[in-house]
Amino acid sequence: MSTLSARDYLQQQLFTQSSDNASSLALSLSQQAEDPAMIELMTSALFDSGHFELIRFRDPHKKIIIELKNKELPSNVPAWFMQLFPIDVASGQALVNKGWQQAGAVEVRAHSKFAYESLWSGVVKLFFWIMGGGVLVAVLVWALFNRVRQPIQQMIAQAEAISERRFITIAEPPYIELRRVVAAMNSMVVRIKQMFDEQSERIDQLHQDVNRDQVTGLVNRAFFMGRLSGLLNDEDRSGHGFLLMLRLKDLAEINQNLGRQATDQLLSQIATCLAHWDDQGEEWVAARLNGCDFALTMPALEHPTEFVAQLLASLAALSSMEDFIHIGYSEFNQGESIGALLARTDAALAQAENQGVISAVAAEVNVALVNHPNTYWRTCLQQAVQLQQFVAAQYPVLDWQGRVIHQELMLRLPEAGSDRLLSAGVFMPFAKRFGLTAELDLAAIRLAVKELQQHSANYAVNLDIESLSHLPFRAELVKILQGLSSEIRARLWFDINGNSFTQEFETLATFAAEMNQFNVKVGIEHFGRAVSSMLRLYDLPLAYLKIDGSYILDIDQHTGNQRLLKEIVRMADSLGILTIAEQVRTEAEWQKLQELGLGGVTGLITKDKIK
Repeated sequence: MSTLSARDYLQQQLFTQSSDNASSLALSLSQQAEDPAMIELMTSALFDSGHFELIRFRDPHKKIIIELKNKELPSNVPAWFMQLFPIDVASGQALVNKGWQQAGAVEVRAHSKFAYESLWSGVVKLFFWIMGGGVLVAVLVWALFNRVRQPIQQMIAQAEAISERRFITIAEPPYIELRRVVAAMNSMVVRIKQMFDEQSERIDQLHQDVNRDQVTGLVNRAFFMGRLSGLLNDEDRSGHGFLLMLRLKDLAEINQNLGRQATDQLLSQIATCLAHWDDQGEEWVAARLNGCDFALTMPALEHPTEFVAQLLASLAALSSMEDFIHIGYSEFNQGESIGALLARTDAALAQAENQGVISAVAAEVNVALVNHPNTYWRTCLQQAVQLQQFVAAQYPVLDWQGRVIHQELMLRLPEAGSDRLLSAGVFMPFAKRFGLTAELDLAAIRLAVKELQQHSANYAVNLDIESLSHLPFRAELVKILQGLSSEIRARLWFDINGNSFTQEFETLATFAAEMNQFNVKVGIEHFGRAVSSMLRLYDLPLAYLKIDGSYILDIDQHTGNQRLLKEIVRMADSLGILTIAEQVRTEAEWQKLQELGLGGVTGLITKDKIK
């Protein structure tokens, strides 16, 4: 509109200019009306100024005497602009008189090129002003939008985190409308966390009630037997070690002499002494088997005689009584019967009791072991990594229809000079000792990738928490995953030991989040060894849990563990996490676990159930 108004104004100015110059020229010509040469001279002089498009002089009979035209177009104004905004200049006219008679008429039309140039210049300036103003407004709007967008993006991130089972709160924005939404979201997250915390506390309390001795705080006989069974039957645990049994002699007499309170204090002190060694490793488990009997598993113990002597001295110092405590211990190896081990250890304990003094006796046993020096194992493992000599054993995880959920891949090492394959429980302790766990885990992953590329099944690989803390391992793993298709990555599962909750929670959380970006499933095996981990389960993007076999052993007869598993399954289901039972052996266990709502099983039973 401003351009059209400017054009109209310029047209009016040009008409005024034309009229004024026509009148002025007519007046000048009236004084020289009898001299044609002067008329032509004066007309040409005005035209030569360049401001006029047309000057025409007619005689009284309208015959053109003089006509001067200038059709020059402006050089710096585009043609499309002149077509879009045409300027029509009206001619100014005036009469030339000779005395009282008309000598002719003058027609003058101002040139439009100057108007076009003025109009074009104004439009260009207006355009740049508008553009400058638009840019300024855009910058202001962008800055305002960014300020408003930041809390919106935080809200989006919070919603995405909730969908991924990560419950985070965000700061409330300064905008009233958004503040109410954020406050509602934060309130919901807090309530969800409180709900899970309360549920976790119930599970933890139930675990304490069902599986722990109320006086000493040690695990009870049922839980200990489950752990010992897993230690002897799981090929990928360190299946060699020692079982120690400790007995208070004549607990009833001690109770009568010391009193109930002092006796309970003595029992607690013994438990504290054993629990100190319980922390030596994930497989070291101290338990109170009954009123006067205690037990301790000691896998991979290298110097049992020195250890037992030190333990016996610590226990003897707890009381001034003579001959009040005895120890029997026995060496064990993977695959042997739990009944035979207990009988052998109990016989050694009976020999200690017959000696009449505080003493410890080792059972005589001939256990075939893979016995090599450290240098052998270091060389053997390094060579196996370099030459890719490891092979994989597969163990199925089934659903209730007997379909394979995934195959667990376990490393096996061919023993030099024989056809035997050594299980991970034999060589992994040495790999940890020499800092080679990351290399072995990468070897297992590469074997899994080969299986994934050749078959359509899902495959799971056990990873050590130490590997997850090893930056070169993480970098190499990411490189491997980037080289795989999304379809293959979606069929890869990673098992992480359940103790990672308490040992390296942040490392596990970071790793799980990173693998989630690759659509790789991360789960926890042996879950429940640290039940306090339930308190932070909702902070991890986990796909599945493998419930430790110590809860599964004779589950059909153990109502306490049935209640505990129900609570764990209920919480896992609410988080969208699959639950899998480990070391399932019998049909009765299978049926009871199905009733409890677990999603899958692994163990000896799978040989009969797989389809």
